[in-house]
This record gives sequence, structure tokens and C-alpha cells, in this order.
Amino acid sequence: MKKLLSLMLVVVMVFALVACTGTTPATTTANQGVNGDATNAPDATNAPENTDTPADPSAMVLNVGAYPDTIDPALNSAVDGATYIIHNFVGLIGYDKDGKLAPMCATEIPTAVATDDGKVSYTFTLRDDLKWNDGSALTAADFEYSWKRAADPATAADYGYMFDVIDGYADGNLNVTATDDKTLVVVLPVDVPYFIELCAFPTYMPVKKDVVEANGDAWATKAETYIGNGPYKVTGFTQAELTLEKNEYYFDAANVVTDKIVFAFNDDDSSLLANYKNGSYLFIDSVPQDEIETLAAQYPNEYAVEGQLGTYYVSFNVNDKALEGFTEEEKADIRTALGLLIERNYVCTDIGKAGQVPAAGFVAMGLTEPDGKQFIEKNGVNRDGKGYYSVDVNDYAANCDKAVALLEGVAASSGKFTVEDGSVVGFPALTYITNEGTGHEAVAAYLQETWGMYGFTVNVETQEWATFLNTRKNGDYSVARNGWLGDYNDPISFLDMWITTSGNNDSQFGKDAHATYAGYDGKTWAESYDAIIAQVKASNNPEERFELMHQAEDILMQTGAICPIYYYTDIYMCSESIEGFFSSPLGYKFFMYASVK
Repeated sequence: MKKLLSLMLVVVMVFALVACTGTTPATTTANQGVNGDATNAPDATNAPENTDTPADPSAMVLNVGAYPDTIDPALNSAVDGATYIIHNFVGLIGYDKDGKLAPMCATEIPTAVATDDGKVSYTFTLRDDLKWNDGSALTAADFEYSWKRAADPATAADYGYMFDVIDGYADGNLNVTATDDKTLVVVLPVDVPYFIELCAFPTYMPVKKDVVEANGDAWATKAETYIGNGPYKVTGFTQAELTLEKNEYYFDAANVVTDKIVFAFNDDDSSLLANYKNGSYLFIDSVPQDEIETLAAQYPNEYAVEGQLGTYYVSFNVNDKALEGFTEEEKADIRTALGLLIERNYVCTDIGKAGQVPAAGFVAMGLTEPDGKQFIEKNGVNRDGKGYYSVDVNDYAANCDKAVALLEGVAASSGKFTVEDGSVVGFPALTYITNEGTGHEAVAAYLQETWGMYGFTVNVETQEWATFLNTRKNGDYSVARNGWLGDYNDPISFLDMWITTSGNNDSQFGKDAHATYAGYDGKTWAESYDAIIAQVKASNNPEERFELMHQAEDILMQTGAICPIYYYTDIYMCSESIEGFFSSPLGYKFFMYASVK
């Protein structure tokens, strides 16, 4: 396997590799996004912290995360869930063994064709004799049904907004038509540069209509009803593990070498490493934070750090009840001040320890402008290339001075607390939530201590993964650990998640009390931010699109509710006995072409 990469190689990989999606429970996290309705899923609250799965000589036993919140392709928005899904489902387009976009259920990647009414259409022709893993026929109608199901507001898919690039989305009548069993015609208002990548995204994968409608949400919680069309099929689904066996009906089954994969559910870093060292797990997607340097030295061919297109950040709930009574402007200043107090270089070097880069904006590094420059080079409302705040280690003291000045201003205007000798007095206590994982917990401890030095009382609450995802999604928190991996190679993947109707809008922008806040040129969130994102989606002018996306990030960062900390790298350990494995910069792990020596 690859050795520890230098920071430069990490950056190069982010530029070079093809992207996929959003959320993971340990060192990285897509939503990082979240979840979907898992009401009918097996009770994960009693899932064991230490699975200690015995080595199975007939299977690859792997770990990519905890018990998933959901593995319904339409409802999932977590990276671990996506990895499970891509081994059981495949879309019109997917990724080949080299990690490149390639036709899967489709015979080829189509090109856009202009229509008479000024729109564009894509015509996908399906392969012959496609089947579900139960042996029944899969047709173009299955894709039409699945896309319309995911886009339907009644489904409550976090990623439902991802279909807004398709004509008819706003009217609830997605312009997707199966003209016969092998032909799917898709119409877009304007051509979208990342549309083919969307077709490889889990939310765009097909689900079997009769199974879904007969079982409701529970269809994705049991092996016998989890019917897919991918390289593997689920033969066991317990609180401890997900067991997959090769799908004999998969169109590319001849290239699927390993007959059996077991994904062990576990998010205890110490247990993960113990299971890896004793051979029970051949792959782990997280390691104990305090073991990073030792593992890098002891396992140079198994410990890996790869580039990821993502940002680790702190999110603040704009409707936080702990800050009731403050004006929206005062809340924004408080959040901005808390963000300025974070020494991002320390977090990267002393906690992350894997080449993470301090983040001066939310959109991740590695995305380029039409002129070839990085998007992040033009961060900041003044387009000065310095970001929304300085991450230079020499500017940290000045950042803290600015933070104290902001707090003094809020204290004076609100009268709700005071600032004495640089520390707040009488400020309401805040609760910071995180999921398990030594790296996440170390960041939480650092924030608690750092903010505490300025008088803030911060209580840290660690939650089980699925609970944590839903707590964030529902807005039942004050401050939360968060992270986002891009879903495709375009900055809009980091920006359209904050529209009012997005299921990934964890900060609750434009919702509840925030819905009527007119703080952005006198406009509400929907009138300003949502409108700009709609303009981006409607434009086919690259320069205009990117200028609008910078405007959107300017608004987002002015709220202070999104507090970027660093740009991701992906840490994992993979046994030298595994051949053919690869990962994407978006966090997905691909084992369908892998084998054990």
C-alpha cells in the first residue's frame, strides 16, 4: 500500500483524482452530512463498541465506520453509508478499477444534445440483460422511478435538492422518461458540467420499486429485502456487521474477485487498531489520534494518508436557544469571535498530525477557477486571496484581539454579559456535541480549553454516530463538530447544501426563527442565499458561475455559523495482503475489485 504522503502529494492527489461524495464517522466525515429516516432500522443504540470480529479466511473483513444511520441510496448522506451502498448498487455511470468515471448500467457516457426549446437532453442506453440481485430484470423505468422518488419532498431525502439541475424539479415533475426498457431520456434547463458525476452518485442509483413500496423504510434494514444491482448482495445485516457475497447477476461479475466481504461496525479507535494488529480486520478507516506518528513509522506500507476534497469545521445552530435574546447581528459576531480564537495550525500539527491544511474558508482546496487558479485563492469579501481570516501562525494573536473586540461590542450592545480583562463574564453556557473518535474528541477538548481561557463555559457531549447525525440534522444542538466532503468536482457541492430546503443544512439557515431574519442587504436567507444558488444552477457561463459562488460563500461566512478548521486528509490502514483497493478524494472506499493475496 501507499506510504505516508507528503503534503505536496496530498494536494496533487486532490487535483488529480475523481470525486464522489459527502460524510464518515471517524477521522473524516461526510456530512458529513446525514442520514435520512432510520425510524424503522434495527436498534443501533445497543450496537457493541468492540466487535472483535474473528478473522474469516473466506472473506475480507473490513471497517469503514460504525453502524450506519441508513443505507437507502436516496436517504443516505454519510460517507460510511455510501461505501456500503456502492458495493450493493451501481448507477448509469460509476467508477472503474482505476477510479475513473466509466459507463456502468449505461453502454456509454452520453453527450448533451440541444433541444428545440433551448434546453439540453441526455439519452442513456442501458446494457442488455441487466438484473437485480434476485434475478429479476432491471429496466430504464427503475431509474425513472428511483430518481423521482429521491427528488419527491415526501421522501425527505437529504440530497433531494441534488436533482434540481433536472428540468421540472421546481414543479415536482422531474423531466426524466424511460421511453422503453433500455432508454432513459433526461432533460436539463442548461448543461451542467458535473451532471455525469451526479449519475455516479449514490442518490442517483436505482432501487427496486416493488420491494421499497412493500416494505417502506424497513426495506433497507434487512438482508432479505435489501435488493440491489451492484457487485455484491447483502446476506447478513446485524448490529455488529454487514455481510456481502458476490452478486452472480452483476453485469461485470467476472471482474469481482473476492466472493465475500464483511464490513464490521466499530467506531472505537483502540478496538479498531487492536483488531487490525491481530489480523481480524484487514482495513480500518480510523486510528487512535495519539498513535498516528508511531503507526506511520512502524507501518510505512500500510498506514496511508491521501488527499481529500473536504473541510473539517464547527457548525453553530443559528436558532440556538442558548443565545435567545441576542440580535442576529450579535449572534454572528459571537460566532465569528469564537472562530477567531481557534489556532488552526495547532489543531493541524498537534492533533491532526497528517498533513491537514488550516482552512480560511469553507469551500475546500483543490477546486479550480476557469482561469486555472484555486477557488480558495479568491476567498474573502474583498477577493484579496487571504481568506475570510488569516490562518498565518503569526496572525493568531491579532485574531484573538479582534475576537475580544467583537465580544466587547456585543457586551455593550446587548447588556447580557460583560468582558473583563479579555474574558466574558455572565455568558450563557454552550454545549459542543461530537461523535466518538479520538481525533474528534481531542479537537473537542482543545476547543473547550481554548474558549474556556476567554471565560466561556463549554460542555462537551459525545454521542453515538447515528444519534449524533440526527441531533445535528434536527437542530437540537448549540455547537457541533462537522465536516463535508465534496460530492463532485465543483464548488457548488459545498454551497448548495445551505439552501433553505436542503436536508444537509445542519446550521438551520432560513429555518424557524432564522427564516425571517433580514440581515443580508435587507433580504432573508431565501431571498439572498437561495436566490444566488439558483442563479448558479441556471447559468452556463463559467466566469459568472464562479463569481456567484464566491458571493454565496461571502454571505455564508458573514454569518459566523460555519467555522472551518482544516482541509481534510484521509487516514487509513490497509493490509499489504489486499490488492486492487482504491479510495476517492471524497472518502469512498472501493473493494469490489480488490482481493487478498
